[in-house]
Amino acid sequence: MTGVDLSGDQLRLARPRAAACGAALARADAAMLPFPDATFDAVVALFAHTDLDDPARAAAEAARVLRPGGRLLDVGAHPCFVQPFAERPAHGPVLLHPGYRGRGWHDAGPGFNAGIRPRVGVNHLPLADLVEVFLGAGLTLRRLEEPGDDDYPFLLALVLER
Repeated sequence: MTGVDLSGDQLRLARPRAAACGAALARADAAMLPFPDATFDAVVALFAHTDLDDPARAAAEAARVLRPGGRLLDVGAHPCFVQPFAERPAHGPVLLHPGYRGRGWHDAGPGFNAGIRPRVGVNHLPLADLVEVFLGAGLTLRRLEEPGDDDYPFLLALVLER
């Protein structure tokens, strides 16, 4: 098991947990992974697709380091029902605002709250574009889920295979 992050601070925080389970850590950009082709049986990306400058390049790298038959699991914010164009009030339904098809980086929008997103932004891709990022990397979609019981899912989970 190998954990990868671009942030030295995040790796520093992960180090004790990684040591406890025997995992290695690597500081790297998801768009340029420091591993040979076909190294891993699985790749897991958690809450990453909204933080990548080049999601297509990162998906291509994930596909490259997967062995044939290997699986990629991507779990993150649902592009239809989470910021920047979806406002999630404390009570009541999600409010959808114009702009959903606005691809790229956003640091403001009706769905932003006082959390970290206004400071770091979000790289928004409509759902079809996000799925195409992985298909364009040569991966095959095996499963798409919207976990949870909410009418407007917060999460999107994709299982893909090389």
